[in-house]
Formats: sequence, structure tokens, C-alpha cells
Amino acid sequence: MNQNVKMLSGLLIVLLMACFLSGCGFKDIDKRLFVVSVGIDPAKNNSKKFLVSLKFAVPTGEKISNEFLIISQEGDTIAEAVRIMKSKVDKEIDFSHAKLIVYNQELMKAGMDPNLYYWFIRRRDFQEMSWVAIGKPSALAVLKGKPKSERLPSNALFLALGRDGTETAYIIPEFLFDFKKRFGEKGLDPLLPIINAKKDNFEINSVALLDKNKLKLKLQSKETMILNLFLTENPKTALKINDGEDSFVIDTQAVKTKYKLITENQKQPYIKVDMSVDGRIEEARFNVRNKDLDKYEKAAGGYVSKQVKAVLVKMQKENVDPIGFGLRYRSRHMGNDDWKTWQQLYPTIKFKVNADINISDTGLVG
Repeated sequence: MNQNVKMLSGLLIVLLMACFLSGCGFKDIDKRLFVVSVGIDPAKNNSKKFLVSLKFAVPTGEKISNEFLIISQEGDTIAEAVRIMKSKVDKEIDFSHAKLIVYNQELMKAGMDPNLYYWFIRRRDFQEMSWVAIGKPSALAVLKGKPKSERLPSNALFLALGRDGTETAYIIPEFLFDFKKRFGEKGLDPLLPIINAKKDNFEINSVALLDKNKLKLKLQSKETMILNLFLTENPKTALKINDGEDSFVIDTQAVKTKYKLITENQKQPYIKVDMSVDGRIEEARFNVRNKDLDKYEKAAGGYVSKQVKAVLVKMQKENVDPIGFGLRYRSRHMGNDDWKTWQQLYPTIKFKVNADINISDTGLVG
């Protein structure tokens, strides 16, 4: 009897407490608008800083659709623009499905405002696994894209950046959490893939390199592919070897890149890069013979070594380090002046690149 009284008393207390609750923050799914992509451009109005654009997926019942809605608003901060945008819609704006942040390259050139990425990280409903990129000619133009192969809003870009669809060494995806880390980590600089908006399509085959403040260098497609050999484990690509009239293309099956900083007891410190490439000849302008594979491997090794070194020197001249040579140096030389020493060392350090090419066969046609 006493046990039943205790249970009823407890239930009554819970019911009474519920009566005093004014409600909770939860809203049903049919009262939410889900953002899939965010674009940030410079404001057209000089009195404001940013033009923030949100791309919403528009549900159409059970049928799969790529219909979307884009709303833009100028503001001095992203938070201000989003708050004003709430007055333009009839549902709660939800960022839990937002997977892409696109920045206008002019913002990157002018100087990176920390609020451009900190706002997303501070929000509990935004995924730090979201991708970040630069949009050309603008972030809004990228959001407006509607490729014919796309079944869901922005899904074509998600497949390309996430490598769930296409696999290519010309795309270097960048996550929001890594982007933030690169801004704060000494010896590792930020990078952003560049999305070129085309009519009913897009193109991603170049990358922008930043220092801790602004955009410093844009790599072309071939240079982007070479940089990706350092950043991606075993990337699949095709290496075009320009050996005069005997040009040919190697389809890579495995690529391994490692480097070592040689700084102790050396008059001239250098970075030793060893690259191992296994592949087969995919295309050639001449009659390829198996007995000459050693000759082709030697020619390919020398050519690839020169190309890789040229990209490393190009990044060095702009004093950007997306690979993390400085971070490696600091991990091996711990001290109060390790960062200062590396800053003095990096502009003059030499690169020694050795590419070991192993061609397994010449393809189906011998």
C-alpha cells in the first residue's frame, strides 16, 4: 500500500512540474527549413561587410527532387545576416544538414576575418565535418548551380568533395575543422579548393593557398595534382611525361611520398623528398616496347622529380606551407625558438627530390 502511494505521489509531482513548463525549443520537421550550403560574398552595400546566402532544400513529398531555395542578406556579421533572414521565412532555419561553406575569393585576398569560420564552429547545430571552398566567380554563383546529374540540392558538390562519387587527384577537399586548425597551427598553412561555377555544371581542379592572413597563391590543375601527392595517401592519377617526341602517360596504381628534413651538421640544410610510383603506360605517341621499360622509367623519374621540385619552390617563394614542413621541423626541434628558427630557414632551404618510377607493363597493346 505504501509503495503504491509513493508511486502515485511521484507521478503527481512530475505532472505538476510539467504544467509549469512553458514549452521547449524542439520544433517538428515540417516546421524547419534545412540549409544544405552556405555562401559568403562581399556586400554590395559599402556600409555592410558580407553578403550571406543560404541554400535550402525544398522537400516535395515522397518524390526525390533537386528543387531548392536561396535567400541572401547583407550584414556586418554572419550572425546578423542570419537573424534578419529569419524574418524572410516561415520556418526555423536548421543548419544540421549544411555540408558546404563557400567563400568568395575577394574575401580571402582582402584578409581572412576569423569570424568567417568561427561562427560556424561555435554553433552547436553546424557540422565541423562540413567542407569549405572558394567559389568563382562568386559564392552565390556556386550555390545557384544545378547540374543535370544532380538528384538532391548541392549533392553533386558533396559527391565530388567527399570522393563518394568521382575519384581524382585534382580535387583537394578541405574540412572546416582542419581549416580552423591550419589557421592556428604554426608550420601548417590553410588551403581551399576552388569551385568554378559553369552553366549547369561546375569544375574543381585547382587550389588556393593562404598564409595565416590571406590568399597568397593559386595552383593550376597540374600543380594541384602534385600537391595532392603529398596530402593524400596513395592517390590515383595519370602522370603525363613530356620527354620530347616520346611523350607518354602513366596510369598510377600506387603512389607513396615521404620526406625528411636534413638540418643537422649541414652547411646547406635541405628537404629530401622520396616518391615511389607504381603504374602502367596508359597512352603513348610512339610504339612502346616492353624491353625499353627501364628507359621509360628513367625518363619518367627525372621528369616527375623536376615537376615536383618546381611546385615546392613555387610555394616556398610565397612563404606558404600547406604540406606542413614547418610542423615536422618543430616536432623534431622542440625549444623556445623553434618556430623563429624555422621562419628564417624555410625561405632558403633546398629541395632534393627523387622520383622512383616502376612501370609494370605497357597495357594491353604491346
